[in-house]
This record gives sequence, C-alpha cells and structure tokens, in this order.
Amino acid sequence: MKHKKNEAIYLYNTNPETKAYLIEISLDDYSELFNGWDASPLRRKDLEPELMDYLEQAGTEIPIKEKLELCFYMPKEKRDLDKEFKSITSVMSNFKVVMSVIEKQLRRNYRRLLVYVIVSLIFLSAAYLLRNVQFLSLLTNIMIEGFFIGGWFLLWEAFSLFFFDTHEIKIRQKIFTRFLASDLYFKDTKE
Repeated sequence: MKHKKNEAIYLYNTNPETKAYLIEISLDDYSELFNGWDASPLRRKDLEPELMDYLEQAGTEIPIKEKLELCFYMPKEKRDLDKEFKSITSVMSNFKVVMSVIEKQLRRNYRRLLVYVIVSLIFLSAAYLLRNVQFLSLLTNIMIEGFFIGGWFLLWEAFSLFFFDTHEIKIRQKIFTRFLASDLYFKDTKE
C-alpha cells in the first residue's frame, strides 16, 4: 500500500490546504465535460465517456483512504458561475447514477449467489442421498453423477461470484462513494 501511495504522490498534485489529491482537468468550454450526443438539458447530461474513464482510472490510482478533489480549469474569459454550478450538479448527478447502477449490480449478484448456493445444496444433497440406494440403473447413476458435477459447479460459481466479481464491484462502489464526497470546483486556467 505504501508503494501505491508513493506512486500517487508523483502522479497527482495535492491541495496544500486540505492535503487532498487533485484530479485536474483542463477545459476550453463547459460542453467538453458532457457527451456531445446527449441532447438532455445540462443538469441531466451524461459525462463524456473518456472523462468518466479517466476519473475512474484516477480513482483507482489514488489510494481509497485518501481524500481527493476534482479541479476543472477553464479560461478566465469563458468562466460563467451559473454554468459552473449546473456543471457541478450534473457531474454529481452522474456519480449518483453510477452508484445506482453499481447497487443494482450488487443486488443482482447477491440474488444469483443465493440461487447458486440453494440449487447447489439441493443437487449435492440429492446426489448423496440417491447414491446409497441399493439397486441403481445406469440412468440413475448418470443422473447422480450429474447432480454431483452440477452441485460442485454451482458452488464454485457462487464462490467465484462472491470473491471475484462482487469484490471488483465493491471497489468501484468505494471509488464513486469517494467521488460523491469530494469537492468539485472550477479555477482559472493555469499559466
């Protein structure tokens, strides 16, 4: 973890007042924040996909426990306080939408996990109970083997879903939770 923090120190500036890492983005116009194909009003526009990818990448590079701030640089002559307020509201709204999608993914994964475990236990229980029957036909033996294989396979899928897929989604959830708690502001373009 120390190594990752040291890398972030060199990749990102910090705000000397708050000690938060800065994700700095230079803009020529407010429209660069948003997807050009989205015809929604400004407060509901989707973020530019490349910007969202960049933010998520930066969120993974900066250690989760560290605070961060998003600083958008804009030429002084183009700055508009009303557009800045609407842009900040829209960016936060986009983060909330991503969090909503993440929460749906987690709920879906937990439902699948529960179904996999229940069906696995039914298959394995049936296989263990049926294998003790005295006179088994070839078809019954094949069915018992299928129950064993299916039960263990579903148990592995549940394990994989819980420890791998859900873990990645939870990391993404932490990143966007931190974005929602971060400060967003505009500044004049650096010289």
